[in-house]
Amino acid sequence: MRGDSTRRSHLVACWLTGSLFIAIAASAQTNTPAAKPNRQLERLKRWLAAPDVATRSDAVRELTELRSPEAFTLLLQAAKDPSPEVRGPLAWSLKNYSDPRATATLKRLLRDEDDRVRASAVWSLSNAKEKSALPDIMRLAREDPSGVVRFRAVWGLGILKDKAALPVVIDAIGDYNVSVRERSVVLALEALADKSATKQLLRQTNNVLPESRRVLMYLFSRYNDGSALPALKIALRDADPTVRGEAALSLGKLRARAALPELQTMLKDADDHVRGSAAHAIGLIGDTAARPALQPLLKDESAFVRAVTAEALQMLGDKSVQPPKGFKAAELFTFPIYSPDQVELFR
Repeated sequence: MRGDSTRRSHLVACWLTGSLFIAIAASAQTNTPAAKPNRQLERLKRWLAAPDVATRSDAVRELTELRSPEAFTLLLQAAKDPSPEVRGPLAWSLKNYSDPRATATLKRLLRDEDDRVRASAVWSLSNAKEKSALPDIMRLAREDPSGVVRFRAVWGLGILKDKAALPVVIDAIGDYNVSVRERSVVLALEALADKSATKQLLRQTNNVLPESRRVLMYLFSRYNDGSALPALKIALRDADPTVRGEAALSLGKLRARAALPELQTMLKDADDHVRGSAAHAIGLIGDTAARPALQPLLKDESAFVRAVTAEALQMLGDKSVQPPKGFKAAELFTFPIYSPDQVELFR
């Protein structure tokens, strides 16, 4: 009897020990790192239903960092949030998912009523290299009423690197938004165009916007198969001085020796920017026979023109004149308005 009692006590002790071990193990399991995301997702799910926009926006940001299937499901649900402050960042986060549902959601957001959301969706599809969105992005580049959306769409066409988009990008030279025509167009062309694009660029020579014609003159110095030289010469007589000046500079960059007679005529232009541009262009071409034509500008009423002329004469081998110390005309003739090191500001 005593032996049976001892055995029963031992079994009970073992059962209690085993139960305690299981309880401890279960408790430890609920505190493992694998269980924490589940609680986090439950919290974020509640946040997405919060009445205030700030909390829902915080939830989207945190879900973006998780990059898990569960987080993706919640982000898709949040795409219908009533606030653009939530839908905009959400659209950008979906670029991280190569899932047809993400693409479909982003394409729907391209028609969002808020321009910030449309711009974010364009940027996300472009950076995800989603070629199926090309027709939609080309449409936005042409038709969207918002400059920020057209800006992202035109630049996005360059990121997608599909030559079919080249005519749309060239048409955007005529956009009335300065950032579109002087930043995103230039960046997109760097990815899409080569000298064979000259014939398409020539379609813009009669654009009614002088700002667009100036961009075109700049582009001719970068993409030119030789057929742009007549258009550049004609532009030296443009009614707008910025167009005349840019045309002169491009002829200089192209070392267009045949344009020297026209450029020498521009040295007498009424606008000092144009006279300086022509002087700098003549210096770039490098024909020493042009030195006598430059000499009178050393006495020009404009200090700017005098400095540019002195530098141009030095470029032509005349060491008897000195521009102001540290003067570099090329740093003043910078176009378009944004320098390459500012590109990151727009990403």
